[in-house]
Amino acid sequence: MTTPRSLVRLLLLILVAVSATSCQATGSTAEIGMTLHFRGADAAAIKRQFELMAAMGVTWVRVDVDWSVIETERGQPDWSAPDLLIDEAASHQMKVLAVLAFSPAWASAGGHSADASHAQRPSRLSDYAAFARTAASRYAPRGVHSWEIWNEPNTAKFWPPSPDAGEYGRLFRAAADAIRGVDAHATLLIGGLSPQYEVPGSDVAPASYLEQLYDDGAAQLADGLAVHPYTFPSLPMDSFQRTTGGFRDLPELHAMMEKRGDGRKKLWITEFGAPTGTGPSAVTEQYQAAILLQARREIDGWDWAGPLIYYELVDGGTRRADIEQNFGVLRADNTPKLAARALMDTTRR
Repeated sequence: MTTPRSLVRLLLLILVAVSATSCQATGSTAEIGMTLHFRGADAAAIKRQFELMAAMGVTWVRVDVDWSVIETERGQPDWSAPDLLIDEAASHQMKVLAVLAFSPAWASAGGHSADASHAQRPSRLSDYAAFARTAASRYAPRGVHSWEIWNEPNTAKFWPPSPDAGEYGRLFRAAADAIRGVDAHATLLIGGLSPQYEVPGSDVAPASYLEQLYDDGAAQLADGLAVHPYTFPSLPMDSFQRTTGGFRDLPELHAMMEKRGDGRKKLWITEFGAPTGTGPSAVTEQYQAAILLQARREIDGWDWAGPLIYYELVDGGTRRADIEQNFGVLRADNTPKLAARALMDTTRR
């Protein structure tokens, strides 16, 4: 009978054997992280998740500071969820990247579909800036100095009804001024840009959107750029990709930054992963591990790359046919998939 440990070792041997396309991560100098969503887990479960991340060599944790969840009623914020995750990160000496996004209904511009209501931008930038200032004041003393402003603003899903770089630029300025007003050493990232998928829509390719942000003047004000260069079901550097602006396009994206005088700034990969299960474009656990390990090895050669933050630590549910519930390297019950075991194995070497 083949044990999980044997499967991991077999996987790593296969990855080494086909090093040009998969690349094992032994000896990697890349900083890796995990996105961790709070889904009602108790303190003991959260502690276990951090222990598993430590075993995988994780040094960054990406945490939602979601205004729409924290302050559903005006003037009555509940910080308990981000507090729990951020304090646990501190106890494990892990750095936090906070994602500052989304507006509660009372502060929302409104007027869009119910499906996108959680991604509403604020009706008044002053309200958003006030929340950003409060969040930075609360978490800078806890060691949080890195902020990703919004999530995938180049998509209609997260900037309904359609992306608008000028509007996003104004939101970024408001948040940056507010945060820097209380934390002069804060690192502010342009919100992670999604690749443009093959399905036609109103989403804007990352390179085009970034060009617009430079023309607007907002990109120059950021300390770095965040990207979400998904490639699944393909490996990161495969010649065939179903997206524009995926992993293999990142050198070109950074070349644009250099052309605009921002070559010294890092390009942070703040979401990257692949779903297991049976949904559209899902992959096997072995292939999920191969995708994650190749990405880690590849950025070792990119001195302009910031941390590589995988999406995500824990599955969002147990329905295998729903890809959104299966990106985790841990299952919903915190048991490791092969990707988690592979990361643990490379950490021990």
